[in-house]
Amino acid sequence: MRVFLIFAFCAVYLLNASQLKSDEYVMFIPGIAYDTDNDTIEAEVKAYVYEKERRLGATSALASLLDIDTDELSETQKERLYERSALFRIDFESNKEFFIKFEDTSLYKMPKTIDGKSSATVKLKKSKEMKKEIAFEVHKPKYKANAQKGFAMYAANEGISAVFDIDDTIKDSNVLDKKALLINTFVNEYKKVEGIQKIFEHVQNLHANSYHYVSASPAQLYPSLKSFFDKEEIPKGTFHLRGTTDISDFVPDKDVTIKHKKDNIEKLFKAYPKRKFILVGDSGENDPEIYADLQRKYPNTVLLIIIRDLTNDNKERFKRLSKI
Repeated sequence: MRVFLIFAFCAVYLLNASQLKSDEYVMFIPGIAYDTDNDTIEAEVKAYVYEKERRLGATSALASLLDIDTDELSETQKERLYERSALFRIDFESNKEFFIKFEDTSLYKMPKTIDGKSSATVKLKKSKEMKKEIAFEVHKPKYKANAQKGFAMYAANEGISAVFDIDDTIKDSNVLDKKALLINTFVNEYKKVEGIQKIFEHVQNLHANSYHYVSASPAQLYPSLKSFFDKEEIPKGTFHLRGTTDISDFVPDKDVTIKHKKDNIEKLFKAYPKRKFILVGDSGENDPEIYADLQRKYPNTVLLIIIRDLTNDNKERFKRLSKI
């Protein structure tokens, strides 16, 4: 009888979602929006709910896990470590419900959060002149000053889209050296890869007008990546990151990375079946193989593949891929 009562209590708890509190925040990650017919579009909403917390010693403990000696860091570097690791030091809130409000004042109830995440595809009426950014915000009448905003990026049925990897393609990360990757991610100032601006110019000259950034980085890094993209005036686009992770899972294995990138790029292909795509990546890990495989599978969709060669010793690798 006692076991049954405990189980029943847990079941009721799980079924009853709670509303957002004034000290709980929602982080939106830019999703896609696309036509479904002449009158409607679908907009993707990706949200994470969390509460800001102060945990004494948490930053030092995290630095230890990352094998970063804080005594060797400057004050500026310590501040970066604290800021960029913020979302690795908190608990994402499950079983939360909330509404989002679009610019036309329509409301949409988001699904209950699971491990802090809630995602939905919202049907909206198509306007005569569609804005590229479909904006929305958390609807919290009691806490108007704390409303968080987000957006989905709309692209028409036809045109050219560009898909970019981030680490070592746009941002200098040194993914092949785990220690250097962690330092560059959490401590050092983010820097653009040399020559990436010319690639953006080339892609724009090919009339690409929709941008998608696909990376195996965890969702907790989105705020830092957004600040970097804004500072460097990188074209605004959608982000397709892994879900939230523990710091111990920060660096994914090869199979996880490949699956994540393939799945998300194929999702873009299916959302925009009439668009052509340019795929931009680097030779550090598996971008050449991933992109070549997608080009074989979708020969009428992949218009161009651009790879940054990190080591200049990949001629045989690229030659082999071009013949498959």
